[in-house]
Amino acid sequence: MNRTGAIVGVGMATPLGLDARQSSLVLRARKLSPGKTPFRDRRGFSLGDVRAKRIDDACVGRARMLELAAPALAECVRGLVGSKGPFPLFLSLPPRRAEAEEPLGPDFFEALGKRAGVPLAPEACEPFVLGHAGFSAALARALAFVAQAPKDTRGGRPCAIVGGIDSHHDPVVLAALDKERRVHGEGVWDGFLPSEAAAFVVVAPAGSTPALARVLAVSTGMEREDDGGPNPPIGEAATEVVRAVAGAVRAPVPWVLPDVNGERHRVKEWSFVRIRNREQFDDDKTIETRLCDELGDVGAASGAVHAAYACMAFRLGFAPAPEVLVALASEGPARGAFALGAP
Repeated sequence: MNRTGAIVGVGMATPLGLDARQSSLVLRARKLSPGKTPFRDRRGFSLGDVRAKRIDDACVGRARMLELAAPALAECVRGLVGSKGPFPLFLSLPPRRAEAEEPLGPDFFEALGKRAGVPLAPEACEPFVLGHAGFSAALARALAFVAQAPKDTRGGRPCAIVGGIDSHHDPVVLAALDKERRVHGEGVWDGFLPSEAAAFVVVAPAGSTPALARVLAVSTGMEREDDGGPNPPIGEAATEVVRAVAGAVRAPVPWVLPDVNGERHRVKEWSFVRIRNREQFDDDKTIETRLCDELGDVGAASGAVHAAYACMAFRLGFAPAPEVLVALASEGPARGAFALGAP
């Protein structure tokens, strides 16, 4: 699915910064600072993660998600020209990773809007519980919404908020990941560094001004299940969604942001995607930036964080190219990709 639009607002909260500007600049400066948690792994060692120090370590689950996301949601609409809300919100959220993990609940959107002081339209808010690739699906839905929505009676432009929230700082989540030997640490070399973040962008119809970025394309897909045959599927859907989006940017792709977190199976899939799309990628000309290396894995917030980072890179002048392709792969079958261009 290819849709276009404009990003006219951005907000982000990460362990590296309190807002989009600070988070992006510290992320670019490679100031990653993981720390020990009060939680223990199956062998009694302290588990480590990257977490926001402004939030109490004892705050976990739904309460932590709200504390993490509210400032970023408020930031994305601050100074917004042409619309006062209420806003539809299309939100990437993590699937439950442990039976004991606290559910966010049906009133999560209402609670988030109140906590952030942002008026949301409850009938037009939609969760995308797909993990890493959820933002692509949410972005596609948001672009479809603004394309079909009429101008309001005050002449304001239609717009929608799309974002992602996730946190691994939860004892039941970390215990489940530790059981699967996925948390990077002593004796686990194929794990990832758990992190957390919340990010949001406001999308409007293509050509809207002032804009932080242009949405050039977005595509989503689902990997087929392994049927047990001699040739198991590896990144087939990921290859197709990246190919679809790459067609909307110059060739070779000048800048790519994959959500690779260091785990062997994710590195392998991304390698297959690049090889199969060798016409769109060039080892010498395509600049690849892996934000997970400097932030940790932010799960369902990955796409939103990558979008916010790219917007700030365009705005602050440190983007290595005027166009960027973001590739997202969930632990489940969902895959997604989108491309942004400088305004």
